[in-house]
Order: sequence, then C-alpha cells, then structure tokens
Amino acid sequence: MEPATPLAPASARARRRRRTSAVLALCLAAGIGTSAYAADDPADQKRKVDDQLADSRSNLSETSTALVEAWEDLKTTRGKLPGARQAAKDAQAAEESAQSDYEDASAALEAAQADERKAERDLKKTSSEITRTRESVADFAGQVYQQQGLGSLSVAVGAESPDEAVDRIVMAESVSGAQGDVLDELGASRADLVAKGDKLEALRQKTKDAKDTKESALADAREASSAADSAESDLEDLESRQSSQARTLSDEREKESDQVESLEAESDELADILAERARRARIREAGIREAREREEARLEEARRQAEEAEQADESSSAESGSNDPNPAPPSGTGVLAAPTNGSVTSEYGYRFHPIWKTWRMHAGRDYAAGCGAPVYAAADGEVISALPPGSTGGYGNQIVIDHGVKDGVSLATTYNHMERFAVRSGSVKKGDIIGYEGTTGSSTGCHLHFEVRENGTAVDPRGWL
Repeated sequence: MEPATPLAPASARARRRRRTSAVLALCLAAGIGTSAYAADDPADQKRKVDDQLADSRSNLSETSTALVEAWEDLKTTRGKLPGARQAAKDAQAAEESAQSDYEDASAALEAAQADERKAERDLKKTSSEITRTRESVADFAGQVYQQQGLGSLSVAVGAESPDEAVDRIVMAESVSGAQGDVLDELGASRADLVAKGDKLEALRQKTKDAKDTKESALADAREASSAADSAESDLEDLESRQSSQARTLSDEREKESDQVESLEAESDELADILAERARRARIREAGIREAREREEARLEEARRQAEEAEQADESSSAESGSNDPNPAPPSGTGVLAAPTNGSVTSEYGYRFHPIWKTWRMHAGRDYAAGCGAPVYAAADGEVISALPPGSTGGYGNQIVIDHGVKDGVSLATTYNHMERFAVRSGSVKKGDIIGYEGTTGSSTGCHLHFEVRENGTAVDPRGWL
C-alpha cells in the first residue's frame, strides 16, 4: 500500500473555478441569484468557509504527517520480519536437533541399562554355579571322609588288589582336580563379570549424564524456539496493526483532501459572487451618481428659473400657494419602514434651502430623533456602499442599500448626514441598526436625510412607506 495521493493540482482547481464562474454568470444573467447563499451574507459565509478551509488544511497536514510516520514505522517493522522469521526457523531447527540428540541419548541410556541388567543376571548365575559347585565338592569330601578318610592311602586300603588301589587313588584325585578346575573357572568368570559390571555401571552413569545434558539442551532449545516464535508473532501482530492504522490514516487523508477541495471550490464560488456583487455595486453607484448629478442640474435649473420668476414678479409668492411645486404624496406601498423613530421635519419636494437660501428640490425626507439616535434599514437588502464626508457631495456619512427589484423597479435607499456607521457592507434585515443620526456634510443640525431611488432616480419616499 502506498500513501494517499496529494491534493488536486492547481490546474484542476482553475478548471473548477472557471466552471463555477460560468454557472455564476448564467445565474446572474438570468436574475435568479445563488440560492445557496441567499440566507447569509456571502462575505460572512466566505469568512466561515475560509475558517473551515484553514482548519481542514491544518487537519490534512497533521494527518499527512501522521501517515508518513505510520508508513515509516510499518517499513521498519517489515524490515525486521525476515530476520525474525529466519530466527524462528533456526530456533525450530535447533529444537529438532536437540530433540534428536535427546532421543539418541535416551536410547543409549536404555541400552546401557539393559547391558548392565544382563551383566547383573550373568553375575548372579555364575555366583550360583560357584555356590553349587562348592557345595558339591563339600558333599564329596564329606562322603570320602566319613567312609575312608581323605588321604590317598585311606582310599587305597579298601582295594582288594594293587591295581584297584591305584585306580581308586587316580579316580579320587581326578574327581578332586576336576572340581577344583571348575571352581577356578567359575571364579575367573565371576571376576570378569564383576569387572564388566563395574564398567557397565560406569557406562550407564555416563550415558545418564549425557541424557541429562541433552535434556537440558532440549529444554533450552524449546525455550529459545518459543521465544523466537513469540517474537515473530509479536512483529506480525505489530505489522498488522500498523498496516490497519496506515490504511485508516490514508482513508482519513483522502476524505480530508476531498473536504479541502470542496471548501476551496465553495470559497472560489463565494469569491466570484462577491466580485460580481462588487461589480454590480460599482455600476449602481455610478448610476446613482449620474442620477444625482442630473437631479442637481435639474434642481439648479429650477432654482434659476424660480429666481428669475421671483425677480420678474414680486407677487409670485401669492401664486405659489395655488401652484405648489410639491404635489400630493402618493399612497404608500408599505415596502419600506421608517428609518428612524424621530419626527419628520421636511418632506420631499421644492423648498427654500436653509443653507443655500434658494428654492430648490429637496430629494428626500428629513427625520429628527436626536444626535446619536439609531438609524434602521428600511427593508432587507445589501449594503453596497458606506462613504465618508468628502466623497458624497454634501451628504456627509452616507450608506446606500440595494433592495433588489420591487414592483418592477430597482429599488435603493440612502441614509445621509450620519454621525457614524454600524455596518459598512453585507446583508441587512429590515430594522437592523446601520448607523447613528448626526450632522455631517451640508447640515444645520442632527437629522437623517432619507432618500428612495427607483432605477437610480430620487422619488418621494412616502410612495414606498
């Protein structure tokens, strides 16, 4: 078994990203969005995914290190196995040799014991024959003594003739000599048997000592063989456990590698979503700026015309009541909620500007709840910009929220002159605090200037509240 393969190469990830981008582009072009991330802000979601990705990469690195160590341990164990198996084989052969030597020694001892027993039997038999011969000689001598005495003369006295006397003497001496020879022969045999018995006893003791030595050697060989078998078995068990651990780590590494690849794909997709949203936000901001410039140009033209009319006719103020430039507000749709709890201090429409001291269009609705009062998102949406004073043309701290398409128009709201921001990007819900009332930019006091824009053009907020 080899370690698990490494992560997919960069080219594979690049292809995966291109596919993701293509799918994303189709979704955005069709206006269906990406429902997988609809519930959460993609920026927050990407941060979560990137955190998970960092953890997964760390886990993958640790598992890879553990896998390398496991393979090294397994390699070491497998390197020891041939020697352990050969040692067990040699120990088994030594045990078999010791067993054979022990069996030979046992057989030699049994043979020596049999020879010794036979010698003992022969010695007993010879001793018995000597005893019987001695008894026979003693009986013969007793008879001669009782009858005629033991001397040759006594044997000859009973003879009736000289020849008979000679025969008797010769016969007596022959009998006595024969019995003496037998006794001598038996005595020599007994002496030989005693000597042979001593040798056999010594041989038996020697073979017994040899057997004891072989028996001890056999016990040692068996112990060595058992130890070698145990060592081989332990190494095989260790090899099995290490192989199982390496397989487990390899499987775990493969799963973690797949997880890293999946999280990388998800992170890439979220990055593409954020990039696309940023692109659309830039386009939307450009549209808002263009619409603002057009509106300001229109208002400036209206101011100029109003001044000319005022100069031409001092009575225009009386007629302004019948020709009110501010039409009646449209009926509200309820799509938007009031962005603050303060009271309305100025409605949408033409008014005499408190700073510029001219009649001009007021493109929003002013609320006054007090400096530092919370400002709320009028509806669910995406914060597409949070700009500081100096980049908003008199609006001060400004937040723009995109609410998507509502009633067939692209709807956005702006929140101006704020003291500070509570959010700068991401998704918001209706009622979320996005900032705090202030007087930054072209302002005479703490208030919120709230605008509603349809397709980038300012409209009366009351139509949506």
